[in-house]
Amino acid sequence: METSVSGLRAMHTSFDIAEASSVAFARRGANDAAQKCALNETDLGRLALIVTEATTNILKHAQHGQLLVRELPSRSRVGAQPGCAGVEVIALDRGPGITDVRRAFDDGRSTVGTPGTGLGAIRRLSDEMSIYSQPRLGTVLRAVVRSRGAGGSAGVADARAAAAQPASGTDIGGVCVPYPGEQVCGDAWGVEADQHGLTITLADGLGHGPDAHVAAAGAILAVQRRAGRLPGELMQYAHDALRATRGAAVAIARLDLTRAQLTFSGVGNIAAALSGVARPTLVGGHRANSAHSASGAAGAVANPRDNWQLTSRNGIVGHTMRDAQEFDVAWARDAMLILHSDGIGTRWDLSAYPGLQLQPATVIAAVLYRDFVRGRDDATVVVVKADQGVHFTHGNPDTAHPA
Repeated sequence: METSVSGLRAMHTSFDIAEASSVAFARRGANDAAQKCALNETDLGRLALIVTEATTNILKHAQHGQLLVRELPSRSRVGAQPGCAGVEVIALDRGPGITDVRRAFDDGRSTVGTPGTGLGAIRRLSDEMSIYSQPRLGTVLRAVVRSRGAGGSAGVADARAAAAQPASGTDIGGVCVPYPGEQVCGDAWGVEADQHGLTITLADGLGHGPDAHVAAAGAILAVQRRAGRLPGELMQYAHDALRATRGAAVAIARLDLTRAQLTFSGVGNIAAALSGVARPTLVGGHRANSAHSASGAAGAVANPRDNWQLTSRNGIVGHTMRDAQEFDVAWARDAMLILHSDGIGTRWDLSAYPGLQLQPATVIAAVLYRDFVRGRDDATVVVVKADQGVHFTHGNPDTAHPA
């Protein structure tokens, strides 16, 4: 999970990796992000080497891929611009994949006649690293570089603050990429913590570009200021806040960790899928109505391995919106919620990816983005997991950050 459990998340900058010159271009982009985080020269050097190794691996093994870069947020006041706690890089490709991921980290092991130190070097240089790779399914690698300067005091403070939040045992991650050619993203997502749980919001401003970004970010801020309330009520606040904008599709999930319950409300075309839970219950717009099952069979209990689609109401937040409806569901130990904007296709199935559900939330989001991005709109995937299961992950013990 990220250092901060509160605030608006930064978008990812995307770099197409198709030729040798792409490596230097991506490295400069990562350096620009690191400068915003005030990383020292040593940390800048680590980041540059990680980007170089990750992108050259793409060229060697897959010939084409993508590198995503963003600043990770530090804790900040509500309404304030978040600080930067580090830089995240995600390397994506649809190459042949890795047959034995663990052995691939052994120095000297290579399938293309190189020294075979790339993955091992990335692991040693990064403060966090996760990888998902399957034969014929390609590879997703995520690495994080945080400041190790000044004794790591800032990192320690952020880590302790995050550990004190009620998000323990909850893994939240996402990928947010703007429409090709745009400098800002018309999608936005954020997380806000309070004493009882978390509020997760995803907004998709109409269209793309700066005006869409204003609408989407406005929805996140409206929710952030009142986090802890029920999603239906928050949706009305967002509706009022966006009246002067072009409007947005918005999904809000309230995770009450003290009651182990998730409540969801959506307006517009944000997709929401649940797994590892019993049947969600649809609650009326004013919550005084009698609860009934989303599929009409009151009181039915589902196998927790089943998948459920949570339906959003038609409308545009800020312009045309009916009373928000809410779904309630018990948040089980293996529960997972996936939200995504319409820049991501809907015909995905996690069962097609062996072991992916055990991966950190950001890696799951990155795989879905890689394989289902439409390429003609802003694209965002947000994943919320009850437990931070990991298939192959690494945290550097020399750097303070939440596990």
